[in-house]
Amino acid sequence: MFGKVGKDTVITIFSRSAIVLINLVIVMCITRFWGAEGKGYQALFIANLGLISIVTNIFTNSSISYFVRKVGASKLYAQACIWTFISSILGIIVCYYLDRSSYLYLLLITCILTGYMTFHNALYIGMQKIRYYNLLAILQPLFLLILILLLQTFKTTSYFDYFYAYIISLVLVIAIAHFLTKKVVGKIKLQLDFSVTKQSFNYGFQNELSNFLQFLASRMGYYFIVYYLSEASLGIFSVGVAISESVWIFSRSISMVQYSKIIKEGNTQNARKGVVVASLFSISFSLLSVVILLLLPKTFFGYLFGNEFIEIKQIILLMSPGILCTAFSTVYGHYFAAIGKLKIQVLKSLIGVVLTLLLSILLIPIWKMDGACVANSIMRFGSAIVVIVYFIVLKGKD
Repeated sequence: MFGKVGKDTVITIFSRSAIVLINLVIVMCITRFWGAEGKGYQALFIANLGLISIVTNIFTNSSISYFVRKVGASKLYAQACIWTFISSILGIIVCYYLDRSSYLYLLLITCILTGYMTFHNALYIGMQKIRYYNLLAILQPLFLLILILLLQTFKTTSYFDYFYAYIISLVLVIAIAHFLTKKVVGKIKLQLDFSVTKQSFNYGFQNELSNFLQFLASRMGYYFIVYYLSEASLGIFSVGVAISESVWIFSRSISMVQYSKIIKEGNTQNARKGVVVASLFSISFSLLSVVILLLLPKTFFGYLFGNEFIEIKQIILLMSPGILCTAFSTVYGHYFAAIGKLKIQVLKSLIGVVLTLLLSILLIPIWKMDGACVANSIMRFGSAIVVIVYFIVLKGKD
């Protein structure tokens, strides 16, 4: 918690705070320029991107962080590039048959670029170059915001401007990432080692299976809202979710730094003590953030995003118990990922999927968006219980 880890944590918290503010302005722009319906389409675009990225990330995300010190970057880069291209195309083909949206070609480009950017970010985490990770994390939404505003000078009214801006922002960030990565690991050569590929796949598949199930648990409600309600309702709900999840600034920051530290130093007694301390700091900071959000009048949100979004405070209120549960348990989840116990993460996420599926079908038709919020909170509580109980059991064996 102290020394380099403490410094990295503080810097990461500040950078994520800046990201939250930038993303808040982006959300304001989307809602002001294109309304609740435009925000709904943007939320679906990001949800589909996240879904395809889970497959892409098998070779570009956690497996890079975990293996880069063990086998070097060159043996990981070639397989990451090939897999990113293939999985992105396959993902778009699936999307085409499920939803023949006119933006699928833009989604394909975005998926490929996101895969390459994820590779660089994961490499920085594995090498404990947290400052580079934070730099790219800030620059991408900052470039996106600037580009959205620039495109609006042409007086266009299409939410496609968001997709174009997103792609250009990724290109700019990847260009910077190539320069930074060369400073960290030198020139990367294209090498394929099938034994490394097998290890990377085994680790990455388990981790991304957990992420896929967690994605379904946390975002499945989006599709139920569109089915039972409308894209405009999803637009309103997604803004409430984005504001609620901004509370995770501290938990995500400290979890990432702890994850990087444990990968390097191993599963020591001090590491486990650090996880407990980190979780307590996380819940304290998150609780304070939730209280501040709930003290804001609902007219404040209407002023920021437009009159369509005046009920966002109700969404935040109903989601806050689940948000706090995740803030507390996130550190434990990253701990299990860092020591390779990914089956615990899979079980936690699987329970979340079952809860979301059942509760969404039961509650959204009756309580509408309130039902989606309640389902989300109960899901997060159930998932948190799993990782906390496993940690207590594991700690008791020492």
